[in-house]
Amino acid sequence: FPGILRLRSKEKLPIVGLCIGGGVPSVENALEIIDTLRANGFKHVSFKPSNAQSILTVVEIAQKCDGFPVGLQWTGGRAGGHHSFEDFHQPILQTYGAIRAQSNIVLVAGSGFGDADGSLPYLTGDWSTGFGYAPMPFDGILLGSRVMVAKEAGTSLAAKKLIVAAPGVTDTEWTRSLDNVQGGVTTFTSEYGESNHVLATRAVLFLRFMHKTIFSKPRELQPALLVEHKDEIVAGLNADHARPWFGKKADGQVVDLEDMTYAEVISRMVELVYSQKLQRWLYGSYCQLVLDFVNRTELRFADFKFGTGSAIGLMLLDVHPQDYVNQFLNVYPGAGTQLIASKDIQYFVALCKQQGQKAVPFVPVLDQDIGMFVLKDMLWYSEHLDAVHDGDVQRTVIQQGVVSVRYSAMVDEPVKDILDSVYRSHVAALLQRLYGGDTSKVPVVECITSDIAPGPGPGLPADPAVVKKDKDGKQMLSLPLDADKLPSADQWLYTLAGKQPSWLFFLLTSQSLVKGTSLVENFVPRVMRARPGR
Repeated sequence: FPGILRLRSKEKLPIVGLCIGGGVPSVENALEIIDTLRANGFKHVSFKPSNAQSILTVVEIAQKCDGFPVGLQWTGGRAGGHHSFEDFHQPILQTYGAIRAQSNIVLVAGSGFGDADGSLPYLTGDWSTGFGYAPMPFDGILLGSRVMVAKEAGTSLAAKKLIVAAPGVTDTEWTRSLDNVQGGVTTFTSEYGESNHVLATRAVLFLRFMHKTIFSKPRELQPALLVEHKDEIVAGLNADHARPWFGKKADGQVVDLEDMTYAEVISRMVELVYSQKLQRWLYGSYCQLVLDFVNRTELRFADFKFGTGSAIGLMLLDVHPQDYVNQFLNVYPGAGTQLIASKDIQYFVALCKQQGQKAVPFVPVLDQDIGMFVLKDMLWYSEHLDAVHDGDVQRTVIQQGVVSVRYSAMVDEPVKDILDSVYRSHVAALLQRLYGGDTSKVPVVECITSDIAPGPGPGLPADPAVVKKDKDGKQMLSLPLDADKLPSADQWLYTLAGKQPSWLFFLLTSQSLVKGTSLVENFVPRVMRARPGR
């Protein structure tokens, strides 16, 4: 949340709304968030409730926020990524009246959508008539999983191909994915302890095994279970997970940390956190991670004659880490034969767990924090496949909706084409339904927006100091020569803007403009200010 505020206020990105996922905050906290958003120029906030009770909490928030626009994004249990276990329809049937009693709520339907035919009934309200209710239209639809295969999406190419290959299921079958693989999608428990719809990759099946065998058990029993299932877990990490088991000798033998020399630890670190293919660190903090352990190793062996803190040493480590390691080991050959001390094992593990750095791309030990090592930030790899040591996409976690995945049929389809196919079909269907296909009957509005600056309003009578003249069929406005007789700034701007919402009206009254990719203060009113004799 503070980061979003900084992006708008400091970096001037044109962000006008905030969506809060992962549960609906308390009414008190939500109102504090809304007050902060309003003070910083935001125009709306959205919540993603998980059941009927949390829907009513959003309604209460909307009641108490002084008309601030509130988005209610409903996805239910069939959603991609984190989801509830709720039926999609029943909670809305139960709460629709309360939702519509709040005029500042924008109701959005998401999950399971990917084309026009499946989503149109939710815009028209026809979906509810099948349950014996009056039409209950939504205000919009939300596409998430469907655009993960778009050309512009950050999803890796291999992950996009897996999404396209997954057949998905119909709306009546989605609950089967809660306990099994269904349509190429299944559910696993994420690092937040929540159910998460994802593609059934080898990594996910391994994580389901970990949840069933370890994470779902009482915490006090987990250490013994880790010991009991150690061989299975290590084999699974090495075969199926993006983060392999760290322990490995120079000859490739799988071992524990205490069986490795200092040189093997340093070389293994570089192997796993630096990409030889791309010639760069997988993440910026990893260079410091290696340097910290190299410095610790130097303390163990000699008299600082290599000087790891020197500018030359640091530069070599940053650009050619393996050369750096080789030079270091030439100076300290003992590091190649001495097994790592128990205190340094503890230090190494503490480095791997320290906050403020990217989660390490390996699992160093099986301890009470095994959940952090195998679950934290796993979605990152589906977008950064180069960070997976062998580039195998099956080692990653890829969020995807169990119903909507069946609509993804093309890799790198431009997002414009995806959205246009839905939009144009919606327009054609609504044109036929509401106007018999006759475009001449469609009402025309010049501008649709809610971004109206506070002021006297366009309906105010014209200021007598403004003289209107017709010349050659055109309307002209003249201002008095005496500055004391000029109209007020608001009066002048609203006179220029006219009474009807139009592009000119909003150009003159909007508080901000988007210039390039930045949000800037609207300078047009200042340029158009009233001046004598103009």
